[in-house]
Amino acid sequence: MKRLSGVLIVAAMAALPLLLLSLHAPGSENDKPADEAMALAVKLTEEGAATFDTFNAKAMADYYLDDAEIALTTRDENGLKVETHKGKAEIEKGYADIFKKPETTKSRNTVEYAKFLAPDILVIAGTFDLNTLKPDSPKIPFYQLRVKKGEKWLMSSLRIYFVPPK
Repeated sequence: MKRLSGVLIVAAMAALPLLLLSLHAPGSENDKPADEAMALAVKLTEEGAATFDTFNAKAMADYYLDDAEIALTTRDENGLKVETHKGKAEIEKGYADIFKKPETTKSRNTVEYAKFLAPDILVIAGTFDLNTLKPDSPKIPFYQLRVKKGEKWLMSSLRIYFVPPK
């Protein structure tokens, strides 16, 4: 019996690459050109940075699905901690808290990776420069999952990692 289960595991492992290739076979609907994903990601994140610079919490929340989630990972003396904001109302409140003490900013997103998972699902990874007007402005890594609703690409989730070196 042990030998049979071992053979089944080896057979399943051998078949996995073929399954993955079939999911992403050329010509499949998941195979939109990478440059199309990158161009869309740059456009979306440039719009987001410009909106961020207006300090309008409602306008920022409008980029999210109603059930979206933001997870902010930070580091303190006890290690990593994750703060989560779920739902559009909570996300808007989170942005309002960030914008309580506004200063002149010129933020910028740099897209490092973008890929369509499906024609209506886009993954974006990059860094957010909080204020390019300051030389010591933090460059904060982010990961977005966007879903197309009508003509809008709304965020389903945003993961932000503000973990400066010790």
